[in-house]
Amino acid sequence: MGGRWTDDEILAEISKRTWYHKIQLRPGIATPGLKILEPLWESTRKSRAHINYAGKRVLDIASFDGMWAFEAEQLGASLVVATDCMQPLYSNFELCKDILGSKVIPMYNVSPYNLWDGLKVLLMDDFTVPLPFPQQIRHNLFDIVQHTGLLYHVRDPLWTLSQARSVIKTGGHLLLETACILDDNESKMIYNGPPGNMTRIYHDITTYWVPSIRCLREMLASTLFEVLPQSISTISSGIKNNYPIGRVSMVARAISGRETAADSYAELLRIYRNPGLVPDYL
Repeated sequence: MGGRWTDDEILAEISKRTWYHKIQLRPGIATPGLKILEPLWESTRKSRAHINYAGKRVLDIASFDGMWAFEAEQLGASLVVATDCMQPLYSNFELCKDILGSKVIPMYNVSPYNLWDGLKVLLMDDFTVPLPFPQQIRHNLFDIVQHTGLLYHVRDPLWTLSQARSVIKTGGHLLLETACILDDNESKMIYNGPPGNMTRIYHDITTYWVPSIRCLREMLASTLFEVLPQSISTISSGIKNNYPIGRVSMVARAISGRETAADSYAELLRIYRNPGLVPDYL
């Protein structure tokens, strides 16, 4: 499909648009992207190297232009689904998908707060025996969920992690990248400030919370994930304020309730899943 585009046509089309991601479309041709973010993306790829994508089902949350979704496909994933709730960006995604001849499935009307319900049509798979919902969902959960550049932009970060866990297989992996406080000793979360004065972390009205690395690890544990320590990669943002702000990437394995402390098991499951319990999580 992508062969119908000439190099000149691609260059002309991408020059008309504003790009966030740098997406390699052909040898020597890529979308411009934000050059300042390239070290961050390399840090995330360093963490991602701890995951095997071959033959895996992948969900890319907050896909934006689609760079991480297309790269997952190129790493050998058998299925990649890209979600976002920023519909204006779908045009960039669709252009790259067409040029690349990609099979990534876009669902740009699915919020990170609503993954379970929004993706139900892709998850329900087993009608061979009469089972109550959600036990029909037995095989089609994702092996890998990519949650990059999102956590600090959401008002309820813990819930987005819970929703990510609700659509991932036990034993699967979460690739997480977010702004953070470069501190693994103290567990804390900084709020960016009230409306009109959201400047405590970033001068950005879309930034709400920034956790310390220790807080982030504890949030993941609270949503049935276990961080792979060797996968943690950090870079400093260079921002001068009261906090050592940077970015962190890491991989976490989705664990079952049986791998948590017995007294917290019921509460963890109650919090992280509203629709009901899938037997695979138990």
